[in-house]
Amino acid sequence: MYSLIKIHTMQEKQILLRETFNEQYTLVIESEINGVDVYVTSKVQLRFDFHVLKIEKDYIEIRLVQLDNKLLETNSPMVKEVAVISQVFGRMYNELHLTLDHSGKVISVLNYDLILSKWKQTKAEMDQHIAGNPDLQQAIILNDNIFTDPEKIKIAVQANEFFTVYFGSIFGINLPASKSIPGTNIFNTANITWNMKIEAPVYLSHLSESIRVSTKFLPKDSFTSGFHNTAYKQFEDKININNLNVKLEQTETRQIDFSKGKLEKATISKLEIADEKKLYNIVNYSMLSDSEQRNEQKTI
Repeated sequence: MYSLIKIHTMQEKQILLRETFNEQYTLVIESEINGVDVYVTSKVQLRFDFHVLKIEKDYIEIRLVQLDNKLLETNSPMVKEVAVISQVFGRMYNELHLTLDHSGKVISVLNYDLILSKWKQTKAEMDQHIAGNPDLQQAIILNDNIFTDPEKIKIAVQANEFFTVYFGSIFGINLPASKSIPGTNIFNTANITWNMKIEAPVYLSHLSESIRVSTKFLPKDSFTSGFHNTAYKQFEDKININNLNVKLEQTETRQIDFSKGKLEKATISKLEIADEKKLYNIVNYSMLSDSEQRNEQKTI
């Protein structure tokens, strides 16, 4: 077993998973999208059981079980239909046994055989519903392509919202930090470079309890007509995409028990406004541990 004391001594400037623990989390995702002539809102609640099993020098072993997935609110029948299909196909990833690096990136999927068996079972159950349902046909084709390739499974697992909200970009690096990283806009229609700035307490110690870490992403470059034509081309017959005042940013705040690397709560806000009335995309994530929720209730 790699010495945790050695990790503390060498990497006091880094947030790391330092102790094994088991915790439950509630994640709420709220979105509001205006696509000129399509306006969609939704609110989804997910529940997770997160178990850190082992901490070694080069990896962390974890189990992540999705306990629940509820569509709480939406103004769109289409979102309801998509949610049903997503829940059906998402069952393959409800139980994950993984190794991660210390930044939260997936190294290996240890229960690949279980995931594959779930897919085979789900596919067999769906066969009777495929006829006349092109969306279901496409979903099965897409998943067939994924489940024949273990590397694609890793990518799909990494995209789990839990890892995005829990780890973000703040684990396993010296803090505070500032750097440029490649990415996309919130609509996911154009590649851009983000300037990322992470603010953390000046002195981090393994003796610390709760600390607050803030991350802000802003576009590195100003928006040109080339960006407008790439990002909003699908709307060019509905609005003047060359006359847009684009606002694009992402802010993240996390409260973490530094001594354990245990997330207590987190909020993420993603915002892209091309036109305040006609074209924008706003997504908010809020995750709270059951332990922190109990603590907050005691103080009320």
